[in-house]
Amino acid sequence: NYSYTVVDDQVYYRVNSLMNQVKMPAVTAERVKGMVAIRDTVRELIAMQMEESVTDEEIRKQQEKLNQVYDTYTAKYGVIGSNANKRAFSDDSSYCLLCSLEDLNEDGTLKRKADMFTKRTIKKAVAVTSVETATEALALSLNERAKVDLPYMAELTGKTEEKITEELVGVIFKNPLTDQWESGDEYLSGNVRDKLNTARTFAENHPEFTS
Repeated sequence: NYSYTVVDDQVYYRVNSLMNQVKMPAVTAERVKGMVAIRDTVRELIAMQMEESVTDEEIRKQQEKLNQVYDTYTAKYGVIGSNANKRAFSDDSSYCLLCSLEDLNEDGTLKRKADMFTKRTIKKAVAVTSVETATEALALSLNERAKVDLPYMAELTGKTEEKITEELVGVIFKNPLTDQWESGDEYLSGNVRDKLNTARTFAENHPEFTS
């Protein structure tokens, strides 16, 4: 939404899912078409970096394409951040994204291209398979599993579940009603008074709740 596109060499502007043909001077239209090409190339590069199956070689080829479309455009119309290009394309929701491709000098000339032209700027997600401490395992469990998952934490640390609960005394709590371990933030929320009374009742016959 709120972006330019080119259909049959004509410039359109999308607003609320409606495509509206835009009447503009020929030179302005050519500026818009060129920046649409750069925008679409950047978006594709970003999407490729987020896809695990895409190889570094494919990323490199897309970066070469970005360099080519950018260099061709700026050789004719100047840097994206120039006043003329801003007037032509600032209504596009991706204009700020395009400006981030350039590091400009104070006089508005190009100082350097952004890292996206030559480097992978979005790293592939790497699954964490081991951690050293129970605290680290808890943070990962809450982030990846949205709960205190003791078997998962034991697998990460190589420690027993009993050892983990010992190291996290006062940090995680066993809910006597569900018999599940919960983080302090979760357990010590809501009606804490009722939870305390429940824990005291359970502690009479279950020593593990006395702590």
